[in-house]
Amino acid sequence: MKKIGYVIPSFPTLSETFVGVEMRAMMALGHQLQPYAFNTNEHFQPVDTYLKSCCTYLSEAPVYPLRNIWKLYRCHNFIYKQKGFSYLSLLRQGLQLAYLAKRDGCEHLHAHFAWHSAATAIVAAKLLNIPVSFVGHGADIYAAPQDLTCKLQAADFICAVTKEMQNELQLATTKPVCHIPCGIHEADYPPPSPHWHPTKDFLFIGRLVEKKGLDTLLNAFSLLPMTATLDIVGDGPLLTELTEMVKELGLNRRVAFHGSKDAHWYHHHAGDYKALVAPFTIALNGDKDTGPLVIKEAMALGLPVITSDLAGCCEILDDNSGKQVPMDDPYSLQYAMQQHLSLTPTELHQQRKHAFERVITLFGASRQACLLSALVEAQ
Repeated sequence: MKKIGYVIPSFPTLSETFVGVEMRAMMALGHQLQPYAFNTNEHFQPVDTYLKSCCTYLSEAPVYPLRNIWKLYRCHNFIYKQKGFSYLSLLRQGLQLAYLAKRDGCEHLHAHFAWHSAATAIVAAKLLNIPVSFVGHGADIYAAPQDLTCKLQAADFICAVTKEMQNELQLATTKPVCHIPCGIHEADYPPPSPHWHPTKDFLFIGRLVEKKGLDTLLNAFSLLPMTATLDIVGDGPLLTELTEMVKELGLNRRVAFHGSKDAHWYHHHAGDYKALVAPFTIALNGDKDTGPLVIKEAMALGLPVITSDLAGCCEILDDNSGKQVPMDDPYSLQYAMQQHLSLTPTELHQQRKHAFERVITLFGASRQACLLSALVEAQ
């Protein structure tokens, strides 16, 4: 099977577990992989330690700018059309990646995010005359796209993590756009036990940013009975603003901020809560979550889900596996949370069981890896 070079902006990243999950699933199928990244992070999931040790960081690797310069004619037009990067900078990074990918025996380059990672992968692949693909996720498509049309035309195929994204991107290119959602590693999730006795009410887990809808969540939560509690797990630029909002609403004793936690914490503590509440919205700049992994993980962990009608959430849940409410509507969210607290153990178990079966069937990483592998091998 083809050896694949993965090109990633920053790896590993604590909140981007889907990249490591996909790579491990591809290796399980028999692919050899070589990760390339521009930056690393201090905080990451322990499970990504091995992949991190294998990763080549372009910011640290030696530069070999002239090794493939005579093949510039293959990528000149693509580089020339890029407005988000200087010609020489993109050429230098492309030449560097091409040298490394050739040295490592890569037969296909696959980039995550349609930013500089995709642009560099396309230049390197053209220099080497090998196939290239990239994955669109969220902000790179909706909030801050960079020369997206050029990339859509230059790649051999494109992966979209939602059907909505697939349909939108396909209108902009003649190249195939394939729907491959981010998956979860099935072996990490045993079927939910019917003997479930949560001791806490509601959990939010994720980055503290606008698209998560935390202002809606806090306003909705303030309307619940005084006995209800909410734990917020995560960090981000809105922490100070949200802390002030909690004080203004008089929720200090009922809302607790716990900072960032790794995947092990989520797995270990999901059973402590009656529901995950994730009222996703669309940020003012257009950024939005696409197929949120936190919902898929909750379904696999037996944690009931209350979320919004964001398109990506609609593709994950059905009426039997979770509750959805209109975006930016604290009153509908409050009602859904209140109703959830009144569900019987039998009703909750049926919901948890159905959600687990749905997510394992539709969003297992092995299924998504088979789809991606078939595309790679067909090039």
